[in-house]
Amino acid sequence: MTIIAGLKIKQERISDFLEKARELVETTRREEGCLRYDLYRDSFCDNSFVFIEEYKDSDAFARHRSMPYMDGFRKFRSEVVEEYLGVSELSERAVR
Repeated sequence: MTIIAGLKIKQERISDFLEKARELVETTRREEGCLRYDLYRDSFCDNSFVFIEEYKDSDAFARHRSMPYMDGFRKFRSEVVEEYLGVSELSERAVR
């Protein structure tokens, strides 16, 4: 299961976001069932970011969403996000 989540961060909060996101990425990568958890920055829009997450299955994703530290990150995220760019849940590859 793959999740892609995009965020546009308030310009003046980018460094705060990167600091918290780094902690989140490092912590999430240690979760059971997490296969990949990366944050990318858009090359053309420096305040746009995309999380690319991959989990063993939907249970692993559900566990991730229920982790206690996610509540703190969600609260923080609501303070720094300028615009949510959408979330996609991908369940299979269309072409291999």
